[in-house]
Amino acid sequence: MKGVFIALIAIQIGIDLAHSVSFFPFVHYGMYSLILPRRDSVEIYEVTVDGRRLQPTDLIIYRWDMVQTPLEAFDRQTATHDFAFDKAAFQRGMQWAGGGSVYSHLKTNLDNTGIFVPWYKTYLSGLLGRPIGTLIVEKAWYHWKGGRLERIGKEPWFNL
Repeated sequence: MKGVFIALIAIQIGIDLAHSVSFFPFVHYGMYSLILPRRDSVEIYEVTVDGRRLQPTDLIIYRWDMVQTPLEAFDRQTATHDFAFDKAAFQRGMQWAGGGSVYSHLKTNLDNTGIFVPWYKTYLSGLLGRPIGTLIVEKAWYHWKGGRLERIGKEPWFNL
């Protein structure tokens, strides 16, 4: 039993090191001390519920993150075809470790086949604490000009 526990810890450290310069339970705190320059432009997901656009001030900060983060993840998932890089790295690691057949068996479970938009509407309804009639999400791009953000483009993303 002790050997299995040590092996699991070694595997976890290997996975952590493959993705980062730090590994659990040791964290490289220096990564949080870098000052990032302001980006030239910003992409924002504008969420309109029942005809009213949600604003960051409508919710406390972590709730606003809970509105935005699933949209960012879904956008990334769509662009990368379900985090293809991570699955490819996992497949290589499993084959290297002699678990190629295990990966083949698990592969179908690694794809997110759920329907995001209806899920997001239900999820957002729970965050807001009320039922939602209509939901519109648009992608908007802003550019810094004169110390302020100025919209440079906008496109509909989904409407439910």
